[in-house]
Amino acid sequence: MDIKELHWLQQVVPLAYRALEVLAKWPKKRPWPSPLTEQGEETKSPPSKRRRTVVHAERSSNRKIWVKQENLSRDIDGLFATTFHTAHNQDEFRLRTGMTLQVFDMLFSLVGEQLNKNSIRRPIPPECRLFLTLVYLSNAERVLDLSKAFKMGSSTVRCIVQETSEVLWNTLAPAFLPQPNVEDWSNIVAGYQATWQVPHCLGAVDAKLLDISYKSENDMILLASCDANLNFTCLDIATVTDAVNNQLHWHQDFGAALLSQQLGDLLPAEPLPEAEQKTNFIYTFIAGASFPMLEHLVTPYVTQRLDQDQLHFNQHLSRALAGSIDKAFSVLMSRWRVLSLPLRQSPTNAEKIIRAAVVLHNFVKLHDETYCPASFLEEVPICPAKHKVPNEWLCSLPQPPVKCNATIQLRESMKKIAGCKLESKIVEALVDCVEWTAQ
Repeated sequence: MDIKELHWLQQVVPLAYRALEVLAKWPKKRPWPSPLTEQGEETKSPPSKRRRTVVHAERSSNRKIWVKQENLSRDIDGLFATTFHTAHNQDEFRLRTGMTLQVFDMLFSLVGEQLNKNSIRRPIPPECRLFLTLVYLSNAERVLDLSKAFKMGSSTVRCIVQETSEVLWNTLAPAFLPQPNVEDWSNIVAGYQATWQVPHCLGAVDAKLLDISYKSENDMILLASCDANLNFTCLDIATVTDAVNNQLHWHQDFGAALLSQQLGDLLPAEPLPEAEQKTNFIYTFIAGASFPMLEHLVTPYVTQRLDQDQLHFNQHLSRALAGSIDKAFSVLMSRWRVLSLPLRQSPTNAEKIIRAAVVLHNFVKLHDETYCPASFLEEVPICPAKHKVPNEWLCSLPQPPVKCNATIQLRESMKKIAGCKLESKIVEALVDCVEWTAQ
């Protein structure tokens, strides 16, 4: 071995030792299985790229910062901290939440436990969750504005509104919007007879078109009935699946059953209270001219030429509708203004919000005298025309005309009773006029 070879070995050997040290410290991996695996030995395929991506995502989710720096002070200067805990002004609190502080406390006692969250991080208090949701429903604030006011992330605000709306419906609906029983229907009938002199009335029905403005879904229909005291008794929600062919998808049984004449008799047929003939008549709902004449649904006469009795019946029915279901929807959409503007929610989340607003209407109206006093009912604006449902959408289901006979007979009898009342009023007015002239 010559001198040159010795110099070469002196340079290579240290490099080889360093390479061995690095390899010894390198993490050990399972050797790839040989293609010539012995029979009976379990073979495993190498990990896929998809698996490695999932593992990488799981590792990246273990973040240390959960709240942005600008939102860390929400317990000090956020809207909840500055308004709720220092709410000495009842009017300001009611304007923000749609109810008084006492009613809020009553509502929180019912739903507060279900709004509690268990987390390794400090959860948002249940009072704040309820307060934020009521502010959103009552004032139709944008999610971005609420995010800045409450010092929360936009996704957190959306999640709180959706979860709280669902809790409100699931908790309040069994007590404040239950499925009416025979006694409830009888009380509704008595209320319409006493208040509006409309016999055999199970309630007034109307439908409103709500804009959800979400991707390809643009319309949702809220159909509801109410009693004479403006409490909602039944509701259903429909999504417009095909506006061209007037196809609706009803989410519950009430809307589809009513419009397809499959509702059934909710009360047994009985004679009208003021009719001369003791003929049994069915009990029905009443609705405006945008609805078709159906079984269990009385609507006005729509012929071009109306006689005096028909005209008086239409006026009588119109007053009852204006004072009941029209007022109920006007109060609902005025107090819970989120329904009057585009919701910008998915159909599933929009339905949760709509249901929460309806059941809150019944709850707050029962416990808060300032919710819809007589002065408010006189000034409340009617629902805008943009919320009117096209007539053809409500007539899209097949209507067997033979099933309307009982309803047509009821309307004819109601027309005669209304005509007799009109004649008696005219006679009384003439008698009073003659007596005043004689004096």
